[in-house]
Amino acid sequence: MAKTNTETLQLLNQLANDEVENAMQALAQAMQQLEQAQQQQQMLSQYQQEYEQQWQQVMQQGLKADLNRNFQGFFSQLALAVKSQNGHIEQCLSVVAQRRLELQEKQRKQKSFEVLIQRAHASQAKAENKRDQKLMDEFASRARGTR
Repeated sequence: MAKTNTETLQLLNQLANDEVENAMQALAQAMQQLEQAQQQQQMLSQYQQEYEQQWQQVMQQGLKADLNRNFQGFFSQLALAVKSQNGHIEQCLSVVAQRRLELQEKQRKQKSFEVLIQRAHASQAKAENKRDQKLMDEFASRARGTR
């Protein structure tokens, strides 16, 4: 019965290992998405700075009213894109934090099974030692009785 219990624990431990692997993959994917979002945000910010510099140069040379409206409209669209990207980054950060917590929970569960398996092995070893000691005592007792 103890062997069946240990086998069950080992099966559960293997399932927990699989869950840890899946959680690690989910975390890696979330971190990759975060990195991509941060790169896109950096590109947008860089593009916004370059466009502002270009606008400053054009302003020094004189700017027609319709061109100014076009610049302002584009600036507002660019600012909206940067703001939207910042929101996406916040969402990605939240997902990464959630995936980390899930991974930690799966690792705790796996560790619990490992501890239970170690305890089961120790209990089995103790029972075997007790059984061996009992057999040795019985053997010694019989050996003394036959003399």
